[in-house]
Amino acid sequence: MLNSNSVEVGVTPEGGHLFPVKFKFPDQVVEPMNVSAWENEAFTEPIPPMLRMLRGDFFAAPFGASDVTPDEERPHGTTANSKWTLQNADPEKLRLRLDKKVMGAEVFKEISVRPNESVIYQKHILKGGTGKLPVGHHAMLKLSSPCLLSFSAWQYAGTPPEPIESDPKLGRSLLKYPQNIVDLTRVKCEDGTGVDLTHYPVYPGFEDLWMLVADTSLPFSWSAVANPEEGWVWFSLKNPRILPNTVVWQSNGGRFYPPFSSRHTQVLGIEETVSNFHLGHRASIEQNSLQRQGFRTYLGLSGKKKITIPYIFGLVQITKSFNKVKKIEQTPTGIKITDINDRSIQTNVNLEFLTKE
Repeated sequence: MLNSNSVEVGVTPEGGHLFPVKFKFPDQVVEPMNVSAWENEAFTEPIPPMLRMLRGDFFAAPFGASDVTPDEERPHGTTANSKWTLQNADPEKLRLRLDKKVMGAEVFKEISVRPNESVIYQKHILKGGTGKLPVGHHAMLKLSSPCLLSFSAWQYAGTPPEPIESDPKLGRSLLKYPQNIVDLTRVKCEDGTGVDLTHYPVYPGFEDLWMLVADTSLPFSWSAVANPEEGWVWFSLKNPRILPNTVVWQSNGGRFYPPFSSRHTQVLGIEETVSNFHLGHRASIEQNSLQRQGFRTYLGLSGKKKITIPYIFGLVQITKSFNKVKKIEQTPTGIKITDINDRSIQTNVNLEFLTKE
């Protein structure tokens, strides 16, 4: 557990899921991350650890279905399901090692916080191994109040070839699949109507997923969720040359089977990846529509090569008059977040974390 004057964060030994995640301010403590509705239930049927403990944020390698390596078939792979062993701990940093290799690669997790920063830094390091591997972070927010979504400049947006659940007995989706998206505020639904994807939650009883590809020329890219009613903006920051894609999972009661059982509601996944949507290992490393457009969908493991994957998320307080985030810019001490009405707030963040080993 790490506990600074601004953040409290822990990690589960099984699956490496972040929990708890608390942002501490003088007048409130904000816990924005999702914890599954079934966290205290016992199941007779086999359920992967990743799904049984679903919470916070976890690192997926591979991202999505694990359908390539014979020794790992659980969704989102070994990193989201197996045991992590603590190697080192100090007041500002935890370092853990995954007990099982991924495609021959050793995997390490580093979680750190800094004084006076309402920010959590994560770094995953893959050493060695061989082959092609889609990876990603799987951050999930629980949103009981209306929220506004926004993103840095992107090159592509769209839905995958099919809905998350193609069998209507298992679930239902609102959006049209597949489709290219030009304007996030005017997206086609299956019934011919339209929806604004920058507002969430909307229309209970649906399960949807879509994806953005960031402008990789940016020094950093960002995702933001503004919650004016509760007084905060959650943001994530990444290096778009390492994790170019943002998979957005809108889970609002649209899966009918256990353990979801229509009760996984008002959950928003902001999942920073290099992958072919959520479609898994094989779909990401074989030729696909995203690759044909020039977009990357996997990392390449090679011999003694070390791959470092940095990722940051944090939270700032806002007033009820703050609106949708328009831009996030670098400042001498961190970032400035500006809304569409040009209101702004600054917060301390070490952006060098995204580019330094």
